[in-house]
Amino acid sequence: LVHGWNKKEYRLSVQEKSRWKKWADQLRQEMMMSRTPEITKTITEISTETGTTKAHSTLVGTRFWTSCQQGVAPNDVLVIAGFEVAFALGQDSKVAEVTLKLNRTWMDILQRAAAKKR
Repeated sequence: LVHGWNKKEYRLSVQEKSRWKKWADQLRQEMMMSRTPEITKTITEISTETGTTKAHSTLVGTRFWTSCQQGVAPNDVLVIAGFEVAFALGQDSKVAEVTLKLNRTWMDILQRAAAKKR
């Protein structure tokens, strides 16, 4: 226990990382195909779609999403998959929604593909 919280509960295990990577890669592909540069999902949607075993209390916490946002291993899956991560807090100061935006590299690819279609 470090300063009253268990660091391990905020980190992705190898199995979790694999689940999240598969989900993130698939989501990015869908976004590229539909030309959607960003998407916002609720914590419930993310939990269901990833099949995560993370506790709901972890997923609504800012520590987990801050480490994902900063690309801190092992919570670097979303950044590696090409996303910029932003999150919004609800009235209870818990994370309610997460916005995943394609990073500059993927946005450039998306724009080039759109330009070719014209």
